[in-house]
Amino acid sequence: MVIEITRTILRKMCYLYEAIMYPKFFKIKIEANGLMSPFVYKKMYELVYGLSDLDIIEVGGGAGAGSIAIASAMKDANKKSNLIVIEKCEGGSRAAFGDYQTNLNLINYNFKRFGVENIITLFPNTLSYGNRTEVICLIRTDNIAAMILDADGRIDRDFFLFWPFLNTGGIIIIDDYENCSKCLSISDNHLPTIKKKIMTYRLLNQIMKWGLFEMSSKVGKTVFGYKPENADFNKFDLRACEKIIEGVELEMVQ
Repeated sequence: MVIEITRTILRKMCYLYEAIMYPKFFKIKIEANGLMSPFVYKKMYELVYGLSDLDIIEVGGGAGAGSIAIASAMKDANKKSNLIVIEKCEGGSRAAFGDYQTNLNLINYNFKRFGVENIITLFPNTLSYGNRTEVICLIRTDNIAAMILDADGRIDRDFFLFWPFLNTGGIIIIDDYENCSKCLSISDNHLPTIKKKIMTYRLLNQIMKWGLFEMSSKVGKTVFGYKPENADFNKFDLRACEKIIEGVELEMVQ
């Protein structure tokens, strides 16, 4: 009982601290149903603000909080480039908000409410190798300045599709990088989230071994990094990624 009361008090204190220290990003989190901390949105904003004026890819927009932080930076920096947001608008964390149409309406409403709808191109579908041409055709610049990955843990797919377009030194932000294998005994309701985290963790570790991602900082379970100079994409091995995914899938059913 005392422990629970203490936790509640600490959560409220943290909530108040964030509201005071990062009011702009606290507002984005609350009003756009954000799942990250205001500090993470602030860091995303600051990184994007200083990037080259090139398009940006975001895989997994949720209700739009991260997209709004990114697009706001592009707008405030007077960039002419475009933020392409890929969001399937159903299942996963979106299930709590309703069906596909409800989520589609919600994310578009949030973009308009924060005045960034003209900077964002929304691709409201599940990303796959089959529809990659549709998404790539939305990129209007020769390269992209950043890619933000927070969808289903399949960052192998995201790297395969978009890493070659990323500028050298371009920003890569990945959420849910957490080794939570020990959490597999938790109830089935949490298994999809745990699966995403384990998959992200193991795939990114492999991608770092290939020298395709350099981590610069980590805030909670959100990783910030960049595309290293002289990185060789020929080292990327989809079959090795598939084996990692198969291993995670097997752990989920044991």
